[in-house]
Amino acid sequence: MDYAKYFKKGGWAAAGRYYATHPTKLKELFQAAKKYATKEGLQGVKDEFLFICQYIGAVFTGKYKEYNVLNLTVIVGALVYVVTPVDFLPDWIPAAGLIDDTAILLWATHEFANELDRYRFFLSRKSREEAAQADLDKIEDAEFEEIPPLLIE
Repeated sequence: MDYAKYFKKGGWAAAGRYYATHPTKLKELFQAAKKYATKEGLQGVKDEFLFICQYIGAVFTGKYKEYNVLNLTVIVGALVYVVTPVDFLPDWIPAAGLIDDTAILLWATHEFANELDRYRFFLSRKSREEAAQADLDKIEDAEFEEIPPLLIE
């Protein structure tokens, strides 16, 4: 069985679409994600987990609009899979319970690397624009002096 195809077109993608179209359920998902982020054993993929949450949050708050809807729904589905207690390997099984969650997070960040890279570029562009604006604001208040003469040898 092709698990990636099942995940993209099957139940978890459908769960992603459901959460994506029900803001109250999405809010509940983020509350569960906040709790999940404190789990022991998540250190190896915590950055990816938090980045996926940041990406989803930016889309649904309207801060990021350059997303692909199909990719978004599968990424939301991956988050649903990770934070809900209904897993292939339940989280209450010591160590093994996080293996499937880790696998899903790694798969999602690899499978949708282009989507997530576009979001990273958006963040870096936004940060550069904010820095440039801050520099312009500082220049307005600056006292300009004559350019010192160049030393020519």
